[in-house]
Amino acid sequence: MALFPDTPTFSKPSMLRRNKWLIRLRWYAILGLFGGVILLETIQLGPGRSLLWIGIVGLSLVVCNLIYLAYTSVKKKLAMSRLVTLLNVQMVVDLFMLTVLIYLTGSAESPLSFFYVFHIILASIIFPGGFSYLYSLLVIALYSSLLLLEQSIYLNHICFFNDIHLSEDSRIVIAIWFIFVITMLVSAYLAQNVTERHRRVRNKLEIANQKLQEINETKTTFFRYASHEMKAPIATIQSTLMVVEDILGTQADERVRDMLRRAIGRTSETIGMLKDLADLTYGNFQEQQKFETLDLKALLTDIVADAQPNADRKKQTMLLDAPADACEFFGDVIALKQIFSNLLSNATRYTQDNGTIQIQLSKTREGYVIAVSDNGSGIPKSEQINIFKEFYRTPAAKKQVSEGTGLGLAIVMRMVELHDGNIQVESEEGQGSKFIVHLPLGVSD
Repeated sequence: MALFPDTPTFSKPSMLRRNKWLIRLRWYAILGLFGGVILLETIQLGPGRSLLWIGIVGLSLVVCNLIYLAYTSVKKKLAMSRLVTLLNVQMVVDLFMLTVLIYLTGSAESPLSFFYVFHIILASIIFPGGFSYLYSLLVIALYSSLLLLEQSIYLNHICFFNDIHLSEDSRIVIAIWFIFVITMLVSAYLAQNVTERHRRVRNKLEIANQKLQEINETKTTFFRYASHEMKAPIATIQSTLMVVEDILGTQADERVRDMLRRAIGRTSETIGMLKDLADLTYGNFQEQQKFETLDLKALLTDIVADAQPNADRKKQTMLLDAPADACEFFGDVIALKQIFSNLLSNATRYTQDNGTIQIQLSKTREGYVIAVSDNGSGIPKSEQINIFKEFYRTPAAKKQVSEGTGLGLAIVMRMVELHDGNIQVESEEGQGSKFIVHLPLGVSD
């Protein structure tokens, strides 16, 4: 983040609210100033001439604040740059006024110098980026200049406390106590104000997030319902087309048979897409997740057996390498089947005839590692970052196999994350692919 970002990073309505807040704070400061003058006059502390000038400074602040208020009211549609300039003018003028008050109350002896802190805090609240650092430099410059001028012949020092020890005069103790109380109250107000603003923003974000979750759940419910309801009629259409194809046999015109084959292929693709959409939404609802203790080796053995017929049609060799003992794991059976069924389906689809597909299961101290590798077409390095995105298919995959939704690996990623695991891919174009799934132990904890 830049120290001084393009002015400003806040919105215009937000800056307008800050301007009104600063004007309101100044009225409180003016009341406190006049209250302090009355208190000092009552306890007869400080030179009368200094108290008179402090009162004049207070009146000057009143005039300035009225001008700020009037200008803001007349110029209701201020440009952002002009609004930022107005806020800076107010802050700088206030700092000069405070420096005058510090001079009138004893300069280095004045406890009012601590009020500089408020302006630095205000600058950090009102302005973005590093404006508070600029104001801290301005404060240092003003205070240092005041002390240097007093050390020269250009400015006489005002001995506000009449050359007496602070602790020996109850009036000075009262004055310091009064400034201390004001400092603590203003600090508490600023801290509380910032905290309340932060809390309101956080509550708005939580409400917005809750609404987004509700919308997402509604969308997911619709996907699951639509995919479930549409699958049956499309399957019926596919069965009807296959019956028509069988009845016509070789007697039908080649163009008719070609149209039937295309229609059957399209219905198969649509059914697969509906299945993928249903699988993609699995796990969004906590009640649908059913974790239980299972044998990971036995589960993989069943998945390989189910995938074997597709491999046999392409004369592919499918091997499972697993430990001799059972591999106990706590997970969701349906989700785990989706992970490895999709990986094996992809390996079979994108591996040439007579190719080899291998599944390796091993146990580590942290959990289980399952690697599904093939010697197929592989995935280019430039495409590997995108393959787990929904509906994404590499150009090579589209060219090699026309059907496919691009949801398979997105489903795999979702199901792996459901088990607090991760998945990696190692592949070289033309040299096959290897998908490595890490499943940690202790998901039930």
